Amino acid sequence: MSEGLAQGTGGEPPERRGEATPADVAAALLPLHAARDRHALAEAIGSLIDPLEEDAAVCAFLDDGSGMLVPFVNGEPSLSRVASIRLPVAQSGPLSHVFDTGEIVVLDSLADLVGEEVPELPARRILLLPLQWEDEKLGIVLFFDQGRTNVELYPRLAEHVALALVRLRALDQHFRFGGIDPSHWLFDREWLRLRVEEEVDRSQRYGHPLTLLLFLFENLDQITRNVGRHQTEVFLRRVAAVIRGQIRSPDVLAGYGRASIAVLMPETERPAAVAAQVRVASRLSKLKLLSEGEGPRPVLLLAAASCPEDAQTAAELVDAAEARLAPFHGEQHLQETA
Repeated sequence: MSEGLAQGTGGEPPERRGEATPADVAAALLPLHAARDRHALAEAIGSLIDPLEEDAAVCAFLDDGSGMLVPFVNGEPSLSRVASIRLPVAQSGPLSHVFDTGEIVVLDSLADLVGEEVPELPARRILLLPLQWEDEKLGIVLFFDQGRTNVELYPRLAEHVALALVRLRALDQHFRFGGIDPSHWLFDREWLRLRVEEEVDRSQRYGHPLTLLLFLFENLDQITRNVGRHQTEVFLRRVAAVIRGQIRSPDVLAGYGRASIAVLMPETERPAAVAAQVRVASRLSKLKLLSEGEGPRPVLLLAAASCPEDAQTAAELVDAAEARLAPFHGEQHLQETA
């Protein structure tokens, strides 16, 4: 492994043919985020850095939950043996450094990573980066090039790969209709409306409980004017990640307008749903924007409504929840007023 991290290789790179910029790979990013199945995503990842320089390639490895990193795609035929490798997440070495720090590691040879005989590659430099979205480590990605491309471009590419993987996973785990709310990377309000109608009908037919939770942030429009849209959207995605980590897999998570998120909880009575809402709200109240200066801060509003106690139809359930929106003042207050 070379000594520098995120500084390039130890030797001087060959003379550059021209500085590569994010605009050079814009065409490759479009199919990456448009991919709706694993094959299309593999094709998009494999061609991601083709515009940068000759003999460039990319190979992604995903954590399969067993402590091994399993290859997802390979960028060209010469990497076929690389794609057959299963990488252990060791206690030390390049992989450990990437997972612990999130930094780039620049390698001169795959042997530094694998610790065994590896194939010759038409690449002078190997860059190892984490695939991470919010606080979740998805795996790693290897970029192979000739050392001509600015190292600082690769973290942005890795972020796009990670985001595309998260989006594909969401499509795989839910019904494949409806749109994606770009602020939260969740299914949108129209998709939620259809699911509420389905679940209310099921609740009425079988007499099973159903609860809808709302999480809404006041002052977000004014805050966006102060800190910018990007920071606001990052904040909302962090909110979505916190909520997702505190609910069950059958629960439905969706964007409910630009500043709010809804959770639909089948087979759940209101007291149990409110208890879950307490846990989530306590964690959300600790979240901050990336840069909080002068001006208003997000105010968390909460609501809960259940079927059949509060509503007999989907529209009544939503109306009942919206009518109960109130600021969160702590766990005890929420439990007393729910």
